[in-house]
Amino acid sequence: PSATWLRDLREDLGASDPRCAGSAGNVRVPLPSGRMPTDYERNVHGLEEARYITADCAYRRSALQATGGFDERFRRAYREDADLALHVLASGATIERGRRLVTHPVREADPWISVRLQAGNADDALMARLHGPDWRKRAGATRGRFRDHAITVAFAAFGLAFAAAWLWKTGAFAFARIAAGPRTFREIATMLMTSVVIPFAAVAHRVRGELGARCSTHRRTAAVLFDRDGTLIKDAQSLRDPAGVEPITGAQEAVARLRAAGIPVGVVSNQALVGEGTLTERELGAINARVDALVGPFAVWRCCTHSRVASCACRKPAPGLVREAARALGVDPADCVVIGDIGADVEAAVAAGARPILVPNGVTREQEITAAPVVAGDLGSAVDLVLAGRV
Repeated sequence: PSATWLRDLREDLGASDPRCAGSAGNVRVPLPSGRMPTDYERNVHGLEEARYITADCAYRRSALQATGGFDERFRRAYREDADLALHVLASGATIERGRRLVTHPVREADPWISVRLQAGNADDALMARLHGPDWRKRAGATRGRFRDHAITVAFAAFGLAFAAAWLWKTGAFAFARIAAGPRTFREIATMLMTSVVIPFAAVAHRVRGELGARCSTHRRTAAVLFDRDGTLIKDAQSLRDPAGVEPITGAQEAVARLRAAGIPVGVVSNQALVGEGTLTERELGAINARVDALVGPFAVWRCCTHSRVASCACRKPAPGLVREAARALGVDPADCVVIGDIGADVEAAVAAGARPILVPNGVTREQEITAAPVVAGDLGSAVDLVLAGRV
């Protein structure tokens, strides 16, 4: 850190907007004087352009608590900073660039360091799985050479028929690295050796990462859909007056935590009283608006107003409400979690391809609890499971 770093940090935080959840510093990577930098030195120098480098990024405690921090499957100092930043930005908060400065020296490294760094390709696969295909643009990350490496490996895999193409791709890669460097005998020899190995290491790590991301117990959650009665508000079979809406203890806090983590929330609810003529659409709308005001706001509402005996595709345990809500949010039902208090909520989620969490109460039957794949003691615990990627 610079001599004035602590003072500069205070100034950066003091000047930040109230919505600002984090403050990123500036990183300087000194390069050698009197000679051209090596391939590895140029690689480290790229940290000066990193947008959210953890070498100097300060976050509010509330932002870390709301997002759960970075995904702990990022086991090395690579991409964990971008993962955390994208979670924070998805919550609607901002990360500002400060004025403070830290110096990041280039550490000593052996000739094979560039090969070992290819392990980061596995983290790139996890980033795509967690944040979508455009994560690089949003995180300010460069694309790198992985596509070229994949083509090189493909040429080599097809044997002698593509030997010339493989040699051309490998030679072009080595030449680009040698031309930019000091061109000493040691550097040229290192570049020639590692340029042969790097494409295979990059592809191997990417395949490992893709398989790990797909087989992981952590699941991406694009939206959470709640049942209304008995889950968000106390169940009142004859509720007609918005003044009678009483939220379940902890409902507002649980929903707010999801919104803070950047996860859209919605409601899917059976409201047969409308179809049976004992509740009007206007009365239902007023009750839902009151729930929105006390617990929400919710990004989408989907209610089945058919009677209990009607044959419709929307009334839970049918999947219609869940699918409609997911469609309205522009997400795949498979990336949704449905939280409810009875077996019909669980069955609707499973039928739609979503993931259910049952939060039992006094009306939940014992067999419904036994049959549910995931059970939480309360809404807060259910949200803990969602944010931890354990459902």
